[in-house]
Amino acid sequence: MLSLSNIRRSFGAKSVLNGVSFTVREGDRAALLGSNGAGKSTLLNIIASRVARDEGEISTNLDFKSQVSMMPQGDILIDDLKVKETVELKCLMNGMKGFNVDSFLDRVDLRRQADVFVSALSGGQKRRLSFLLTVVNDPSLVFLDEPTTGMDLESVDNFWQLLGNGNYTSVTVTHDFNQIDKFFTRVLILKNGVIAADEPVESIHARGLSIEQFYREVNGKKA
Repeated sequence: MLSLSNIRRSFGAKSVLNGVSFTVREGDRAALLGSNGAGKSTLLNIIASRVARDEGEISTNLDFKSQVSMMPQGDILIDDLKVKETVELKCLMNGMKGFNVDSFLDRVDLRRQADVFVSALSGGQKRRLSFLLTVVNDPSLVFLDEPTTGMDLESVDNFWQLLGNGNYTSVTVTHDFNQIDKFFTRVLILKNGVIAADEPVESIHARGLSIEQFYREVNGKKA
């Protein structure tokens, strides 16, 4: 569906990405892991064309405008709009017709906040709204950057269930190791500017390791 080849990016004298290559296949639910500052968000921003790459190629058979969607680490929302107006605007921007805003809000448990201004939402509610905006047009491939930040435990569980029910091919930056064991099919570990590990979750579990233990092993850290 989408391939990255030798993606490189430096900021001044600091080299962040040193040749990142991997392919996202249909049906993947991939977790992109790495320490703080490893370049995970930079990589997603390059894929989204928000940050220019110094070198490398990105190839896909998908239409980026309609079939690929991204939920950034920071919520990009308009505080002066109501929740329902925000969803309506996104639907119209995507050329959708005959949509039911209430049914969309039900999916992320925000129907009671339909007439609330975005500025009045809690952090977790904003994350749920951001997720809804990411998938409202049913994209084929989604990228999610720390999607559960600010959510309470119940909301976190509901979020992963919602994403799973959608059957989206996805690449997610997360540190929620418990959910990686349950939800994801593949683990990518970004270290020293390259993909240091790319393993199916099934293979990791077959070795008797949890994803957290595997992550620590790749990074040379004791469990």
